[in-house]
Amino acid sequence: MKKNFYILFVGILFVQFVQGKTEEEKRSFFESKIRPTLAENCYECHNSLNQKKGGLILDHKAGLYEGGQTGPSIIPGDPERSLLIRVITHAIPNLKMPRGGPKLTDQAIEDFKKWIADGAYDPRKNPPSAKEFADETA
Repeated sequence: MKKNFYILFVGILFVQFVQGKTEEEKRSFFESKIRPTLAENCYECHNSLNQKKGGLILDHKAGLYEGGQTGPSIIPGDPERSLLIRVITHAIPNLKMPRGGPKLTDQAIEDFKKWIADGAYDPRKNPPSAKEFADETA
């Protein structure tokens, strides 16, 4: 019995190691690095309340994953094939974001690449209410 428990325990540790970060670590990274950048640079034009430029909504998970008129914005686990990365690195000449603003910092771009490579964890299950949106973008 002890041997089976030991094998199970080692298996669980291995799975956690292979999967990488815990859910709390992924949440913390999203909340400290990704959500603030989206709110500051993207929500003005890509939100579920009043602006869906290009059909893209970035203020909740489903909108982010579905993408807009040009297809899915991210491919979890594959930042190089994710449209969002190509757009924020200005790799597509006529589709540079944020539109009308400066290119994101190199660190912000690296944060997005890391986030997508790690599976693009996003706890935002539903579109925000008007109050939640206002609080987040204030």
